[in-house]
Amino acid sequence: MENKKETQEILNKKELCLLFSWNPKKSRWIAEEYKEACLKVKNGEKYLIRDWKCGRKNEIEEETEVFIIKVGEEPKGIIGHGHIKKVPDKKNEEDKKWWVDIEFDKLLDYENEKILKTEDLIDKLSEQNWETGIENPGTKIKETVVPRLRKMWNKLINGEEYSKEPDYGDEEKNMRKKEFDKNIIFYGPPGTGKTYTTAKRAVEICKTESEKELTDYSEIMKKYNELKKKNRIEFITFHQSYGYEEFIEGIKPIVLNEDDESEDESENNQESKTNIKIENDIKYDIVDGIFKKFCDNARKAIIETDNNNDNNDNNDNNDIPLEAIVWKVTVRGEVREDCFNNNRVRIDWNFDDAGAVGFVEEVKKGDIIITTDGSRTKINGIAVVIDDKGYILAGEERDTTTRSVKWLAKNINENIKNINKEKMLHRRTVARVPNMKVEDIIKLAKEKNQKELSKIVIKENKEPYVFIIDEINRGNISKIFGELITLIETTKRSGEGKKECISTKLPYSKEEFTVPDNVYIIGTMNTADRSIALMDTALRRRFKFEEMLPNYDLLEDIFVEDEGVKVNIGAMLKVINERIEYLYDREHTIGHAVFLELKENNNIDKLENIFKKSVIPLLQEYFYEDYEKIRIVLGDNAKDEDEQFILAVSIPKDIFEGDIGDIDIPEKKYIINYDNFKNIMTYKNISQKKDLSKKISDE
Repeated sequence: MENKKETQEILNKKELCLLFSWNPKKSRWIAEEYKEACLKVKNGEKYLIRDWKCGRKNEIEEETEVFIIKVGEEPKGIIGHGHIKKVPDKKNEEDKKWWVDIEFDKLLDYENEKILKTEDLIDKLSEQNWETGIENPGTKIKETVVPRLRKMWNKLINGEEYSKEPDYGDEEKNMRKKEFDKNIIFYGPPGTGKTYTTAKRAVEICKTESEKELTDYSEIMKKYNELKKKNRIEFITFHQSYGYEEFIEGIKPIVLNEDDESEDESENNQESKTNIKIENDIKYDIVDGIFKKFCDNARKAIIETDNNNDNNDNNDNNDIPLEAIVWKVTVRGEVREDCFNNNRVRIDWNFDDAGAVGFVEEVKKGDIIITTDGSRTKINGIAVVIDDKGYILAGEERDTTTRSVKWLAKNINENIKNINKEKMLHRRTVARVPNMKVEDIIKLAKEKNQKELSKIVIKENKEPYVFIIDEINRGNISKIFGELITLIETTKRSGEGKKECISTKLPYSKEEFTVPDNVYIIGTMNTADRSIALMDTALRRRFKFEEMLPNYDLLEDIFVEDEGVKVNIGAMLKVINERIEYLYDREHTIGHAVFLELKENNNIDKLENIFKKSVIPLLQEYFYEDYEKIRIVLGDNAKDEDEQFILAVSIPKDIFEGDIGDIDIPEKKYIINYDNFKNIMTYKNISQKKDLSKKISDE
């Protein structure tokens, strides 16, 4: 229980804005005292009122923002604003009456000044309930409402001119739209749309669309998948076996074959062939994990080129994309000068040979080719590929397989081990160079060919990248993140102007590693999962939390009708969840997503299937097969037998033989009556006090 309580405190510990109600007829803070307080505030003083009753305790912090709403007689509405200065004693478990001190920075004389009237609040901020429920001292104002409420308040207090947003330029407006939390976790019961929301938020972060513009599900997923293909978004799921090696880096055994060669061979004998088969030999290589690869990709520099003065017709678009790959190609000395003079790279493989497939098909337009004469440490040319596929060079007997390129540097003799993590190049004619960064080889080209490449600019990549971790609480955070748990903090990241940036030396590769500032981490967490109580405290401190609860509005237009009887699915789910909240807690409610498939097929058969395969099993898990509570949740205790999901059958006294002693025999046994799932009244009579055939908004 203590783990659960501690977890809930952490989850709720985010920026709160509370609404306190005040009724002059019932409060000990009478109208006359209020008028005195208004005068003091008008004169520039701040007014402190002590011991205001509060219905919250653990989540309240000092400086929590507060609005005061007048209730009771007209005029009704928001009349004051301030902050909490003293919080309840959280350690005193016996103290059942919680009190706070509130310091007001603004109070309005409701008899002589305009206030934010309740009717206007209902009209413009309809998501919040401004009439019922606010008697509870310290009602939480929804996070979606708070910014607009502040704007309305500022407009009232400071006038139209003050409240208008500054006229930002288009570029700055887009940047402002991208101000999202770097590390955030969406948490809530199962079926509340957490995974879908991560996709939507990821597209918001990577694009310039606002949340309101992203409403069509298919369009969101189309953009999401496009960004995923560009490696701007990555999605993984944590589980109990997930580790540091998969996430950051680890060692991986590699079985060598006759084409491979150990890295510690000397330069002099590396090209000699051997008849000894080494295909059963094993070496161990350091392999980057998925998060490290993602961060390295996010920090790839942007290479900007100016092609306006380029007279070569083949070089109409020589920009180097972020996803560019560096390739090593061995070019024979007999054709090297021809390649340099005619903007091409030729290899001595037939076009259809297996060894030429990578060169012809896999090398993409915009990739970088470094050329050698067979050396594994020194290069003699650097080029950017300008065509989409290879071709056969006509009129030649050898080296006919060709790619068109633009040479950035040629006839050089440069050792590149220092920009290749001190590794040698592969012996194969065509091979990727995975350890070399594009920006490093471009810098080298600029050094060797400054005059022609002066217009190439290497800029820091500030495009946002989103890393999504589903079920983040199911992984062993210490085991997975290791030393990177500190590096993901917003202030500790690398990037322009980051003074507190921290790097760490990775244990296997010994590389200095940082997390780029343009990487956003989004996690999802199912609050019904028991592993939430074991969530790492270090992770909690470094993430913001955004709660996701069942959204009944998404179901309000979904009705299931059978034999002339209608059931509103949203109203039905709301009743079920209200009962679950009282019998268990709100973290174990049932999400709206479970019923969304009824939008397309809203018949009794589909509803029956949902209850059989989703709702009943979920309730069995929640209540540990305490069927009496499940019956109460579904209203079976007040229904006729032919309308009950679960029947409670008395156990006959003669069912057991002989003396059963002190054995505790239950009075009833419970039977799930699947035949009743086909009866529409079974669903309608989940609540007999409320009309479940009406929309939620009509209640």
